[in-house]
Amino acid sequence: MFYQFEFGLIIGGAILADLKVLLVSDDVDNAGTLKSGLSQSGANYVDVMSVSEDLLSKLSSDDYGLLVLECKFPTERFFEAFADICGAIEIPIICFSNERDSRVIAKSVEAGVVSYIVDDKSISRIQPIVDVALARFNERKSLKKELAQLKDKLAKRALIEKAKGLLIQAKKMTEDDAYHYMRKKAMNQGRRLTDVAQEVCDGLASSSMAASDYAAGGHFMASGDDGMRPVAMGQD
Repeated sequence: MFYQFEFGLIIGGAILADLKVLLVSDDVDNAGTLKSGLSQSGANYVDVMSVSEDLLSKLSSDDYGLLVLECKFPTERFFEAFADICGAIEIPIICFSNERDSRVIAKSVEAGVVSYIVDDKSISRIQPIVDVALARFNERKSLKKELAQLKDKLAKRALIEKAKGLLIQAKKMTEDDAYHYMRKKAMNQGRRLTDVAQEVCDGLASSSMAASDYAAGGHFMASGDDGMRPVAMGQD
């Protein structure tokens, strides 16, 4: 049985021969069948290790392009631990298992598994399974990149809006004047608009905090022809 997750499919004709495959098994002595199937499906390099070995060190030691798990009856806790180990490493993961528990399968998805196959290691299926797994992995990676770019864009916009608000409040500028002031400064100095906006936020926020601290110490800021000047508060 082949559990299809919600990731979109873009079948791109993945070539196993170009991938270094790491096969992690809970029964290394009997992992030969799946290793042979991967090899017969085109994999030129298949390294085998036990689930009890140091997976993180192994993944870090070589440029693996595919991780294949062979676990007869993995548990939710197994995939939780697996997620902690592989969380920082982006690699497509396929799991061959006999476990049909939906909660375990859900945990496998959270851990990064893109294809979870139950009771099917037939050689004729391995190549299509790998193709689908790589397509899902690449699409998920692309979506994560787009999401990160969107978050970054929104954060930059929020920073610029904050800087404009501070300039409007502190310098009595209009919104357009505040924006053009920062844009002109950025162009003249060869800097990014967001860097100038951050500088404005840091500078005006610090000035505002200093003014608040000064006033709290028994002073206030009075306006005169020469700008803002501190004036000591008198005693009654």
